[in-house]
Amino acid sequence: MNICALIATRKASNRIKNKSIKKFDGSNLTIIKINQALNVKKFKNIYFSSDITELNNYAQKKGLILIKRSKKHLGKSTISDFSAFLAKNVKENHICYLINTCPLLKVSTIEKAIKTYKKLDFSEFESLNTFELVKDFLWNEIEPINYKLGQQPMSQNLSGIFKFNPAISIISKKLMIKYNNVIGKKPYKIFIKKPESLDIDTIYDFKLSELYYKKRKII
Repeated sequence: MNICALIATRKASNRIKNKSIKKFDGSNLTIIKINQALNVKKFKNIYFSSDITELNNYAQKKGLILIKRSKKHLGKSTISDFSAFLAKNVKENHICYLINTCPLLKVSTIEKAIKTYKKLDFSEFESLNTFELVKDFLWNEIEPINYKLGQQPMSQNLSGIFKFNPAISIISKKLMIKYNNVIGKKPYKIFIKKPESLDIDTIYDFKLSELYYKKRKII
């Protein structure tokens, strides 16, 4: 089974200006992720897609295969706006989508995910994805959703809610096109914990992740 890596990023960023190229411990989030993928020796090819020239040049220099996206697949587009397009531009039948906003993810975790994916019963699971187990007191608009108001347990005894964390997503090319997403309807869950699971969305996440990264060089 041949699995490729796919990294996609864009110039636009709503909460952190130029997040993909913003200085992060002397580098940036995208270069860190590219080098991390290169350290995983299980990928047939590594594909890269961006509208940022300096990142495309770096990726090409490192031997990655570039996928050019049109304007409609950039800007404020979400994964469901461009995942099928990206999948159609890779040769391999299985894709490991790596997001650049999780710099604390370990290479060993990626390798474990690939090894596990190759052994999956695909009649039971459609993808492999990283998740976090959330044990917080969660409410919808009107009531608690994971405990009873008059019977509040200790937080460690709460029924877990599974939060999809986009650090790693492995799925077949066929299903990525079908669902226009990197997660299937029946995902196999690999659980990751903080700090490894930190996904940068705000400047607070950025600073916290950089602090951890400086203390434990992943690459």
